[in-house]
Amino acid sequence: MSDADKAVTHELTVQRLAGEMFREAAWAALGTFVLGVVVSTVIWGTAGLFGSLIGGAIAIGSSLATLLLMRKTAALDPMFVMVAALGGFMGKLLVLLLAVILLRNQSWLEPKALGITLVATVLVTSFLEARASKRSRSQMVVPASEGA
Repeated sequence: MSDADKAVTHELTVQRLAGEMFREAAWAALGTFVLGVVVSTVIWGTAGLFGSLIGGAIAIGSSLATLLLMRKTAALDPMFVMVAALGGFMGKLLVLLLAVILLRNQSWLEPKALGITLVATVLVTSFLEARASKRSRSQMVVPASEGA
């Protein structure tokens, strides 16, 4: 059975979308992360390096967690996928809050470097993931029902 013969299900649609979003955003996220590390190191030295490494790691981890969550919940009912997405969003906010609380008074890192790299990487990644979602042809197909 070829790909064209397979019934398009909700699961397959979400899996394709997650793959397209990853391909669209991966290199730009890494590029933004590297740029943030280089600029922060030049401006703030070692403290900027550590801050930007942590900020970029949190941002890239956040993006990968979103795509992994999409893949893991693709087989569920669409309502549960949305519940998982909301839960993932809340989890990311808690991780960010914990990172800021735990690292705010550390002398070995620059909080501005952490924040700038984090925000820049999240914005670039989110924009490109949204653009991939908008351009995706996988969402233009009405999934077949299970009984059909």
